[in-house]
Amino acid sequence: MLAEIAALALVVGGFVPDLKAPATYHPRDRAVSNWRLESARNLDAPIATLARALTKDAVKLPRCVRLNNYWCIKSARWNGKIATDNEGHVAFASAREGALVAARLLRRYYMDLGRTSARAIVTRWAPAECGTIAARPRLARAGATRPDGLSTRGIGNTLRARYLAAKGKGGGSAKLSRAAAPRIALMRAPSIAPGLGESAKPLPAMTASPLVRLASLGAPNTLPSAIQRPQICSSEALRIRNYAAKITEGVADGPDADLKLFDATGLPTPALARVMANMAAVEIGPMKPDFALIEKVVEEQAAAWRRKIGGASSE
Repeated sequence: MLAEIAALALVVGGFVPDLKAPATYHPRDRAVSNWRLESARNLDAPIATLARALTKDAVKLPRCVRLNNYWCIKSARWNGKIATDNEGHVAFASAREGALVAARLLRRYYMDLGRTSARAIVTRWAPAECGTIAARPRLARAGATRPDGLSTRGIGNTLRARYLAAKGKGGGSAKLSRAAAPRIALMRAPSIAPGLGESAKPLPAMTASPLVRLASLGAPNTLPSAIQRPQICSSEALRIRNYAAKITEGVADGPDADLKLFDATGLPTPALARVMANMAAVEIGPMKPDFALIEKVVEEQAAAWRRKIGGASSE
């Protein structure tokens, strides 16, 4: 116990913290108040290296270390959650709470959502953040975003509408600059009398077309390019592929193979702890959580799942 207290004192800079104080979140630092203590207890690293990283170079550490969230889990109603940072990552009261949520989340992915392979898990756990979806069409005219929904150039941009809009609400004589007023095609003036107006030109013959019901029109074969499904950019595709490959280390043959994290009854296999360790190594690398923490959490959660399964089968 004395060695642990001495190590903790070294990590936090020469004083022994209050071990009973409740964890709080500091938005300015984007950190939980007890993250150094949790890191000293739960990260797998030599104490000298850990002390140096947690004091002198703390700002260089992955943000999820400072959130007691070694799996960079996003916000939801998780037990142990005390806050979220400005990007939605959960700040946990302890590293144990973060590990418990990671185990529960992986069970939901595997059992409920059918995401049994590393690639299937990663594409939802850490999805791509870039694509080629075009922005929705927006009006380019000035004032298109006015709260009253009216353009400053008038409804329909007609000549009279532009004139009324230029007058303003108070009836002033605000002038519309030439640069601001786009040219519009006016209708040809009708002939008032032969020789006094423009010479009339014959209009193209109008041909009747059969009525077409909108309901009878089929759906287009292809979607417009602006609303097609997003394409993962090359850098994100590489990141996902590398992440999936890391997950499978010591567990499966490839990123699309079944990880076999749970058996048919829903209880965890030894692969769950290994996959959790592999995922944390990606999320907070080069640091990693102590494997003993992960094993303890998996055993604790397995006992809870076993009780739940047993209770359901007895009903």
